[in-house]
Amino acid sequence: MQSAQFHLRPLSVFVGLALALPGAALRADDGKVLDAVVVTASSIETTLRDAPASISVLTREDIDSKPVQELAELIGTVEGVTLTRSGNLVPGIQIRGMDKSYTLMLIDGRRVNSTNAMFRGNDYDSGWVPTSEIERIEIVRGPMSSLYGSDAIGGVVNIITRKVGKTWRGSLRADAVFQEKHEAGDMRGISLGASGPLIPDVLGMRFTAGYDKRDADDDVNPRVGGTAQPGFQKIRNRYANGQLTWTPLTGHEFRLGYDTSERDHNGFIMKRDAAYLTHLGRYAFGSSELTFNFDETRNLTGVVTGQVNPNTANSDSVDGKLILPWESTGQILTLGGSWRREKLKDPALLSGWPGTPTFGTDPNAQIRQSALFLEDEISLSDKLKLTLGNRYDHHENFGGHNSPRAYLVYHLTPSITFKGGWARAFRAPTLLQGSPNWGSVSCGSPTVGCYIIGNPDLKPETSTSKEIGVSMDFGAYGGSLTLFDTELRDMISIDNRTANAAQAPTMPNFVGFLPDGRPIFGYENVARVESKGVEVGFRAQFSPQWSLRANYTYTDARNTSTAQEQPLAYRPKHAANLSLNWLPAERWTVTGTVRHVGEQYLNVFQGLKKDAYNVADLSATWRIDKTYTLRAGVLNIGDKGDDRLVSTDYNEEGRRYFISLGAEF
Repeated sequence: MQSAQFHLRPLSVFVGLALALPGAALRADDGKVLDAVVVTASSIETTLRDAPASISVLTREDIDSKPVQELAELIGTVEGVTLTRSGNLVPGIQIRGMDKSYTLMLIDGRRVNSTNAMFRGNDYDSGWVPTSEIERIEIVRGPMSSLYGSDAIGGVVNIITRKVGKTWRGSLRADAVFQEKHEAGDMRGISLGASGPLIPDVLGMRFTAGYDKRDADDDVNPRVGGTAQPGFQKIRNRYANGQLTWTPLTGHEFRLGYDTSERDHNGFIMKRDAAYLTHLGRYAFGSSELTFNFDETRNLTGVVTGQVNPNTANSDSVDGKLILPWESTGQILTLGGSWRREKLKDPALLSGWPGTPTFGTDPNAQIRQSALFLEDEISLSDKLKLTLGNRYDHHENFGGHNSPRAYLVYHLTPSITFKGGWARAFRAPTLLQGSPNWGSVSCGSPTVGCYIIGNPDLKPETSTSKEIGVSMDFGAYGGSLTLFDTELRDMISIDNRTANAAQAPTMPNFVGFLPDGRPIFGYENVARVESKGVEVGFRAQFSPQWSLRANYTYTDARNTSTAQEQPLAYRPKHAANLSLNWLPAERWTVTGTVRHVGEQYLNVFQGLKKDAYNVADLSATWRIDKTYTLRAGVLNIGDKGDDRLVSTDYNEEGRRYFISLGAEF
């Protein structure tokens, strides 16, 4: 079948284009990259070399290299990751061609999810933490449902913050971005943090806070038919968080934390408050981890432009695991479980159909889900490791489901590692998708469009994923090559809908009409999606002064549920990144990057496409002394990809200039 073929000719483009891979490599003192420790791909800490998954890491250096207001923009430069934008033009993270709703967002291993409150994917959830306090970001490409549950059917992004240390430290950073086009909005931001011991080796604390704002664009896009599409909208973020770390006994640590954040995306205002309590235990027979998490997201505006319909979403969970090394057999067993309750109060959208007798009777909905999982990491030899795992989830509306996984890691030599695995995963309908009382306006109008509702008869989505790859680390240079193949069945869709009252009854998910004549459509299981591709990474240290990192991704994502297969929108087949670093002097670093985004569909049904384009950046860092660091540069030097001609398109930011001053003390 043609859709299954890998057309790899663009690899020559990858070699010739100078494009950036932040975080594809972490360098230890001995020059080895694959010895870096990660925590997201397994139930225990492990090195990149041994991790039973395809995983990329963005380091503090990557995050600090330029101003970052939306972390998704930076994560989008990792191989296997592409971006899409919702109606508010905020980027959402897609992994290996899977929609953004299939990417699980974590902060220090704790789930964050604003989907119920905002009726969108992960486009709000990558920005709840000040970037100055992020230690690294781990991106697992491929399903991790066996460990994390149904939201991890596509992959996992884990934002890991800086730990409370044994000595006091502080940070302060101020950023400013100035647009060359005066019609475009400037950005400014400031963040600060401090942490250290209150009682040495017993009690420590951390506090961080930040604020950033991007002004809205004016008439920045070219006019088509006398009118121009809107540009970037106003984005304003405010956040603060604190954590106490208590070590009453050797081997026992308690962490108590509280986060508060507010994100304003052009008047859609989300407030999030979260608290957590974690216990980490170390024993002679193994270790344990138990976390209580309480998360409340308040949508102060609602989801319909021009209306104010606030809602409140709560997510409470308990997660625990027990890790048992079995040294005599070369195994590490992990037993774990979780319980999660999601609640939503939405007087406007959770009250039945407008105009009916039951409208407004009960604005509440909730679901509960529990799980048990087992993972066994088996050392078959010094070179070969096998990871077997399964998670059994029980959903109160959709019953029980298993998510098994098997993964092999084989070290051919100390520098060459082969990896491959297979996984099944399931994803239950969201609280909104499965609720018969939830509904929202759609089809382009809040008054004369159509109406969409939840469907309690939906089946959960299931996926089967396979991958095989090789990674190499020869000190001064290295790289990786991974092939992946994912099939998603019973994909939940609301694509079939129209405001045309005559056409509406011909669609399979047509439900009826509102009293005012608007057609009603329900979510349905109609689609099957296949996504196949290849990911390539490369790095080289040419000399102490010069280094290069690069990646290329080919993705063929298609809807195969119909007789004639259709490509998916916002999935460029070809994407590539390259970064070139130069250290001209002891305290100076100069970095040039180029990002290639291949041709992609904006609307498959209308045949609308966006041409391929390249975005080049240039930045310089001057470490003034041990405390202060100054950064400056030019972003999107060629001013490419920033013309938004149709409503389904999105802007790249145009040419702009930045300056940043940071202090570490």
